[in-house]
Amino acid sequence: MFYNISSCYLKLRLFKNNPLTWFVILLSFFSSSSYANKEQKEQITIYAYHLKPPYIINVVEERGLYFDFSRYLNSKAGLYQFQTRFMPRKRIEVYLNRGELNGILIGVNPVWFKDKAQTKYLWTSTIFQDQDEVVSLAQAPVEYLGPKSLEGLNLGGVLGFYYFGISEAVEAGDIKRTDLENESSVLQMLIYKRIDSGIVSRSTLDYLVKENDWQGQFHLSSISHDKYSRHILLPLKYSKLYKYIESIIVNINDDPMWQKVLLKYE
Repeated sequence: MFYNISSCYLKLRLFKNNPLTWFVILLSFFSSSSYANKEQKEQITIYAYHLKPPYIINVVEERGLYFDFSRYLNSKAGLYQFQTRFMPRKRIEVYLNRGELNGILIGVNPVWFKDKAQTKYLWTSTIFQDQDEVVSLAQAPVEYLGPKSLEGLNLGGVLGFYYFGISEAVEAGDIKRTDLENESSVLQMLIYKRIDSGIVSRSTLDYLVKENDWQGQFHLSSISHDKYSRHILLPLKYSKLYKYIESIIVNINDDPMWQKVLLKYE
């Protein structure tokens, strides 16, 4: 730093009669200082495993709410620089169980990680509210009244996803389940009449219906399968980072900048 200041001082003396040269030198100096300050920020990875819209729309192009959330945090004048990365859940769980997750996890709930008491990890306030809907075709509606109401039906779900009460009934042989790659495939299989009903999160359903012009094709049961909140999970070692992020999240719904982000997905 002292070398840069001295260098600028000497150059200013040499070129004191040239205002344009002064401007170029000063601009170079302050740009270098700004770059150095950015480099000093601690780099934080925000991991996400929900490979579905609107949360992750395109990994390569970094489109989706989870990527927008990192950009939103970076717009704040803080000590951290955030970047969202996709990682499959199984790999995330391996790192968590080993205590080797070098980053934080977005869009999750304490119940899903067997931490209802919130003692294993640090948990922020709610970022998103969501719910799982029991979806069927409009011309063949299915009303969900509990697992028994799905007996004898072919239910579509996402491979590897656990559905409370329903997964147990599937294991008992009471419900036939067809496992599919993602929730978009669940809706497509309904359209093709390959399944009788399926479970799709409401946020993803709304996005896909609008994106594919599927308005009016589906029936949503008046009773949802599950309602839940999405949070950020932080390993216990990130107590300082937790306080910083939590201070932003508790006020996020009152921030016009965040509301502008959400409007892109309505």
